[in-house]
Amino acid sequence: MSGLPVLLFLDVSGGELLIIMLVVFLVFGPEKMPEMARKAGRLMNQMKKASSDLTREFKKETSVLQNEITAVQSKVKDQVESVNREFNRTKAQVNTGMNMESKPETPADSEMLKEETFPDAKPESGSPEPEINTTKNE
Repeated sequence: MSGLPVLLFLDVSGGELLIIMLVVFLVFGPEKMPEMARKAGRLMNQMKKASSDLTREFKKETSVLQNEITAVQSKVKDQVESVNREFNRTKAQVNTGMNMESKPETPADSEMLKEETFPDAKPESGSPEPEINTTKNE
């Protein structure tokens, strides 16, 4: 903590309060003391009421903001869960597709796959196909 003095608002001890009351008694006299006490009481009551009103307004506004934040959190949570479900569904489909590809195939399945993959492919006859020259002759 720095060497600066700490100022406390309305930090009045018993001795200080007695000195203040003695000064007020000397300045205003005993006749005005009850009237001054009533004014001080009213002032304290008004300050307390204003403070409670301010606190109530602050809580009301913060509750509105809290409700909005909660609604946004709920929407974000729903969207994250939706994306997560879609991701898991896609992952399961990919895994299922990979499991089907890794199963041993029968020769008939192998021929069907070749025909689907390369529809123009000719069945192997044992003789090599002629090579096509793709270089340009100049």
